[in-house]
Amino acid sequence: MRAIVTGSNGFIGYNLCQVLKQQDFIVLGIDDLSSGSATNIVEGFEYMTMQVQNKRQLEEQIRAFKPDIIFHLAAIPRVAYSVENPYATAEANVLGLVSVLESVLRAGLIESTRIVFSSSSSVYGGAAQLPTPESHPCQPKSPYALEKYQGEQWCQMFANLYQADVVCLRYFNVFGPHALFGGAYSTVLSAWLYHLYVDANYRPYLEGDGSQTRDFCFVGNVVQANLLAATKEQRFSGEAFNIAQGQSHTLLDCKQMLEEITGKPLELALKPPRIGDVKHTLADISFARHMLSYEPESSFKTQLATMADWYKASYPM
Repeated sequence: MRAIVTGSNGFIGYNLCQVLKQQDFIVLGIDDLSSGSATNIVEGFEYMTMQVQNKRQLEEQIRAFKPDIIFHLAAIPRVAYSVENPYATAEANVLGLVSVLESVLRAGLIESTRIVFSSSSSVYGGAAQLPTPESHPCQPKSPYALEKYQGEQWCQMFANLYQADVVCLRYFNVFGPHALFGGAYSTVLSAWLYHLYVDANYRPYLEGDGSQTRDFCFVGNVVQANLLAATKEQRFSGEAFNIAQGQSHTLLDCKQMLEEITGKPLELALKPPRIGDVKHTLADISFARHMLSYEPESSFKTQLATMADWYKASYPM
């Protein structure tokens, strides 16, 4: 199969491309390298450095490559940055998606190309219902969250107006190898491992009392979900699926596990809770299980150890 991966050189995109290579996909990677790395390339794949919101250039590439699938991961997925730069993030996250959708339409491939859109659990805005199903009302609390929610609405509109074959995946707290500290998908796990293995002078911290919980989703499960959504033998109409592990852990539990895995103490500076921070996340993944046959690997400590090994042996210096 022929696939275009936007955001191909980023954390999730690079992990996805590695698996696509194993499954003999022919791939064109598109990335503007604003957060992705030029070294995150898979041998034998074609790459192009460009912004997806450059619609004329994107349409030319889509028309020439004729993809069966477009995995649209390109985005600026940083909540704090979106609060400070709502226009720039809206341009990348909303217009970038519309550029992909319309380019497929103008290239005459709307009926033959499936689009898998990377959305976010942030669309819920701190759901009161746990586990949170896709039917829960969306109440975005940041420009980034609103942009992802609007992206889902654009996908549904293109499905209704133009019969686009498009599916949306709402990721929860993605972590794993190649998630750089300070990068687009940086989490507290990235920060703590950075201190433990890369720079002992960096002072790690904990915001709040550590009782807050997160449904951390290993990047391998996100890759699995993308492949299942891409190859499911049915047409989609903009449906959204929670992609998570369906289990939650307190930050204090994460601290203890990392200390056991690394054999090092993790001394954390204490800070007040972040204003507007979500206290708990936990996904209901039954819809993805039923419709996509999604079955996430759920050994969280083993996944943490895999990420720790990468920080110890392969973190780019």
